[in-house]
Amino acid sequence: MAININRNVADPFYRYKMPRLQAKVEGKGNGIKTVIANMAEIGKALERPPTYPTKYFGCELGAQTNFDLKNERYIVNGEHDASKLQEILDGFIRKFVLCPACDNPETVLSIRNGKIYQACRACGNAGLINQKHKLVTFILKNPPPKPDDMSAVKKENGTPTEENGDSDTHENGGTRGSSDGGDDDEDDDWAPEPVENGDKVVSGQMARLTMNKDLDKSVEERLDMLHAFFLKAKKENTLLTDSKGMLNESERLELKNKAPLLLCDVIFDENVLQQIKEYRTLFLRFTYEDKKAQRHLLGGIEQLISKNTNVLLPKSALIIKTLYDEDIVGEEMLIEWGKKPSSKYVKKDVAKEIIQKAQPVLTWLAEAEEESEDEDDDVPVEFDDRAREVGTVEIEKEAPKDTKKAQILSDGADRSKKQSETKEEADDFNIDDI
Repeated sequence: MAININRNVADPFYRYKMPRLQAKVEGKGNGIKTVIANMAEIGKALERPPTYPTKYFGCELGAQTNFDLKNERYIVNGEHDASKLQEILDGFIRKFVLCPACDNPETVLSIRNGKIYQACRACGNAGLINQKHKLVTFILKNPPPKPDDMSAVKKENGTPTEENGDSDTHENGGTRGSSDGGDDDEDDDWAPEPVENGDKVVSGQMARLTMNKDLDKSVEERLDMLHAFFLKAKKENTLLTDSKGMLNESERLELKNKAPLLLCDVIFDENVLQQIKEYRTLFLRFTYEDKKAQRHLLGGIEQLISKNTNVLLPKSALIIKTLYDEDIVGEEMLIEWGKKPSSKYVKKDVAKEIIQKAQPVLTWLAEAEEESEDEDDDVPVEFDDRAREVGTVEIEKEAPKDTKKAQILSDGADRSKKQSETKEEADDFNIDDI
């Protein structure tokens, strides 16, 4: 039975299909294993070597895998249910098959400079695959077929067809782009949709080649390109509506962690406090759990304050606190930033002055971190019968002799509570008064 490659798509006429995974358990005891009977067919549908998803199963399940390429046997050690393996396969498809821009599986993998790139033949999007997954090491050691080879495999497999749900096949046996159903469909079967590239319109294949050449340019040239891309998005008012496109372009140019520096220049002005909240989602795409990106963002803030010293320098603490409150820059990075002024983005004396203005917030963050560490140190407390009796109503009735002692302890507890409340009020006043 054929199912949608992207199972998030419920459309029964979705053109991209693959066979449902079939698993067969063999052996007993320590020798038990699961054979994926139709992994070769699945690999063809995904245009990926069947060893890739099989090895992905091993990475996700922590199990050994074996391949018998001659007999097309793909094995995962241990007993595994077909439905569970199908769900894991969905993860492989999301990470290594679907295009992050258009969600279509019309992608091709390539290796360059020890990194895996993915290019989409449907929309022309190109970028890096997540290099942190364990499967990346396996793919680097076992490179994917060249795009031309994959096209030949796809045509040989006859995908898509009426059998797997393609609604674009003509009744006379021809395919998309063929008017007479003859043998001249070779030029049209898999022609990628044209995409815009500046003022020209080129095919997806040519767009990918053009974009790949950008990586041969210097960092400064690519920064200028990304800056121009952001400026165009601002002019067209798509910075918020196409935040994923901003991220994809920065990844394509391998400038993801430097992008926040450029965004600061494009977006922020004297109304930076409001703009941080307005563009929070966009900045989070770049800075979430990325310390380098967070540091570049702080560098952009330094440059912004330097350009608008009279207005923004007095607001330095508020700006830093807003970045923290919106979770755009983490506590650890802010504390680290405040320890040592840098001349990387602005003059060192300017950076030092900005940090001095922001010191109340930095001090507050440091103290909060210390208090949090102190609270984590649990101190064992021993209770005895006398401790349980103090402060209870029964002690005054049943033990009048200890009434005076209980009153003294109760008064002391009240004084400690008032002192704690006074301290909390003072702390609240200090940080909100910035």
